[in-house]
Formats: sequence, C-alpha cells, structure tokens
Amino acid sequence: MEHTKQQKAIFDCIENTDHHIIINAGAGTGKTTTIVEAANKIGNNKAAFLAFNKSIATELAERLPEGVEAKTFHAFGFAAIRNAGVKTRVNNFKLNNIIKDFLGKDFNIAPVKKLVSLIKGSLIDPSNKREVNRLIDEYNIQFHSEREEEIAIAHLTTLLKACANKTSEVDFDDMIWLPLVNNYPFPKYDVLFVDEAQDFNESQREMISKCVNGGRCIIVGDKNQAIYGFRGADSNSIGLFRERLLKGSREISEFPLSISWRCPLSVVKEANRYVPELKYHEDATNGSVIENAPFNPQAIEGNVIVNAEFTPQEKDMVLCRYNAPLVGAFYDLISQGKSAYILGRDMTKGLVNSVQKISKNNHMGTEEFWQLYMQDFDYNYNKLLNDNKKNQAMALEDKRDCISIFVNKASTVGGIIEEIKRVFDGNDNGEIMLSTVHKAKGLEANNVYLLATDRMPHPLGGLEENNICYVAITRAKKNLFLVGQRTGIVGE
Repeated sequence: MEHTKQQKAIFDCIENTDHHIIINAGAGTGKTTTIVEAANKIGNNKAAFLAFNKSIATELAERLPEGVEAKTFHAFGFAAIRNAGVKTRVNNFKLNNIIKDFLGKDFNIAPVKKLVSLIKGSLIDPSNKREVNRLIDEYNIQFHSEREEEIAIAHLTTLLKACANKTSEVDFDDMIWLPLVNNYPFPKYDVLFVDEAQDFNESQREMISKCVNGGRCIIVGDKNQAIYGFRGADSNSIGLFRERLLKGSREISEFPLSISWRCPLSVVKEANRYVPELKYHEDATNGSVIENAPFNPQAIEGNVIVNAEFTPQEKDMVLCRYNAPLVGAFYDLISQGKSAYILGRDMTKGLVNSVQKISKNNHMGTEEFWQLYMQDFDYNYNKLLNDNKKNQAMALEDKRDCISIFVNKASTVGGIIEEIKRVFDGNDNGEIMLSTVHKAKGLEANNVYLLATDRMPHPLGGLEENNICYVAITRAKKNLFLVGQRTGIVGE
C-alpha cells in the first residue's frame, strides 16, 4: 500500500527532526502500518513499543524491526520489578488477602478492591479524604453501610502501604503501580512508541515519562475513541501528554491520520455524524448502512427465506451498548441452531452476585425473587438519579434487563445462576460473536449488526456516549445494520 501524504509527513518528521510526535489516528486509518514503518526509520536508536493489550503487542512484535521491543504496560512494569532484584510472583488474590488481614474475613471486599485499584491508577494520596470521596462518588463504589465505608477509608493508607511493602507477590495493578511508588528504575529509551494513548490513567502516563526521560516519544491515539472513563481512564489523556509530560523536554509535532482504510464510504459517512474529520479513501467501496434493520435470526420459514440479508452469519459481529439485548440475541440465535457466543466472561460474577445479594437461597422461586429484586432496584436506581450518577444508573438498568431475561428462563434462583453461567461462560469459538462495544474495540468484521440503536447514545450518558457510537460504527468493513431507530447526538 502506497503511503498517504499524512503518513509521509509523519515519516519526514521522524527522519529530519528530534521532536516528540503525537499522531491523532482515527478508526481504521492504518495506525499499525504507520507505526511499523516509523519504527523502520528511527535508525539504531534503542526503542520500544508499549501496547495496551497482549494481542496488539504480539502482533507488533512480529512486524517491528529487530531490536524494537514490544510489550504490554503490565509486562513492562513486571520486568522493572524483576530487574530491580525483587523476587516476586503473580498472585491476583494478593489484595484480597491484605484486606482480610486488616479488615477481617467477613468484610465486604469488592468495594475496597475497586477503590484501592482506582487510587493506584490515579496515584492519589490515600490519606486525602476529599480525593478518596471523589473517587467513591464518581465511580459509584457502594459499601453495604456507612460504617463499613468509614472503616475502609480509615484503613486505606495502611492497605496501600501493605501493598507496597509486600513485594514477594504482585497483582495486575501492582505491575504498574509498584515500580512507581517504590522507585524501581525503568529502562530508558531513545524512542518510545505508545499506542491507545486516549485510554491511559495517571500511573500509565507516569511510567511513560520515566521510560522516555531524555528520549523521544511517539504517541498514537484517538480522543474520539476514549470510552473507558468508567475504569479510571482520563478522556483528556492525549492532552495531558502534550501539556504536562512532554512539554519543555523538546518540541512537539502533531499529525492526523484521518483516512479510513477499513470502512467503506457509507460507513464513514455514518461515522461522520459523530466525528466529521474521518475520511474515506479514494478507492473505498460503497458498502451499505441499513437503517432500522430487523434482527431476524430465523431466516427460513418453511421454504421461504425471510430477510436473509439481515440474518447474522459466520464471522459476523453483533454489537450493543448494553448486555441485555446481546443476551436476547444469543437465545434467538442458538434456538435456530446457530453457533454464537457472548464475549465477556467477566459478566458472570457481577450478575451472580446481584442475584445472591437478594436471595442466598437457591431454592427460592423466581416470582418471589423478582419482587424482592425490583424493590431493591427501584430504591437504588432512584437514589442514583437523585445523586446525578447517570452512568451508574444506566449500568444498573442494563443489569436489571439481563436478570429479567434469566428469570424467564428458570423457575428457581439456582436456575437463574445456571443460566447466567451457561450464557457467559460458554464456548468462545462460536461462529457469530456478540459483544458490547467496549469489548469489541480494536476488532472488526465485514458485517456488523448494531442492536438497540434507539438508545445510542443513551440519553442519560455524557459526551463519551458519542464516542461509543463512533467506535461501534467503525468496526464494519463492508455493511452496517442499525437494528432499531437511531437517536441523535449527545450535545445536539
């Protein structure tokens, strides 16, 4: 593929200046190709590529020139711990055990774990009660009681110190946080490539600043694909690189990558509703965007094919902002003998916990359970709305809708739990992948079905909802099916 003018401008800057470079890369615009070619133009400089997940690191490791390391942030941090002479092993139950040691075996661990994780990611002082309370409110961390919350907050400093001091074990968060708080040295690079910069939290940005100290940073990201605010990512992450971490060390040059090689003309035009600067390339096919499309897994009635063009087939992707429509689609597809699976085993634990919170007796009938569940839902949902915690209210809505489907598939609480496990812990090698937009980021398919577009963007959500729509639309390489009547844009 011949390089575009945008790519050539980037390569020229790499070869003829010593500037930091920020690449604003839209969806499907040849980001990976650009990174590989850029790495070939840095000469004999010591270089590394930091990826957000293992699959990207593995892919790039095979394509980058010899001598350029490709690692995830967590692998990089873990190596820094080991290189500091610390003998350690991975134990994802480390924090669980520390919480039990200090707060007791019967203490509700989940909210404490989430709060500690956010503190590690944001690098705030655990004794700063104002900042701690901000995290609790912003991320809707729910303790069982006010007394439990008070006890947890009072022990945060102790818990964080215990995490820092216990270096014989590390969990996932520790891999980045521990080298920072314990001042373990990071390797320094002449050139550091960084991908998905829009999804970083403070600890990840701080790691990069230490690795590139005196060197050159090439940062790739897309502010319009910032969709992970719920887990601590800063939507202005790219701006923070520009304004704080890179400023003053050397000049900064910024370049766009705005020509999509993935999406056909019609899909790009649909994406332009949210991101006007994305462009289609001159050889792009037309493709198609089908509005208000029916989702019809049952393509055959007798000998008559009904809406076959709207029927997901092998290798197609079915996406949704929420989980509940995916659950409904899953049951529809398997009822027709199709091989389908939902991406995201992490849903099981949260849904099961929500069921068991209401009834710890698996023999309870579903009718009695549902009455109790809805009483609890109404109370918590209204409280979230009154406290203006709209994103959390949206998540609770989705959980309710999921559980309602499982209630109709079972006669007891135990049956509900079994159905949840069957749906979310099933085969990941099915023909048709169903996924939330968040989990599908970085993936693509020829045909993409976008469910529940009447709630995209969700009216309760903020501006990040537009980004979610943009990410979903740009997964389509040929055809996009909008199932339901689409809504407008947040902020219109």
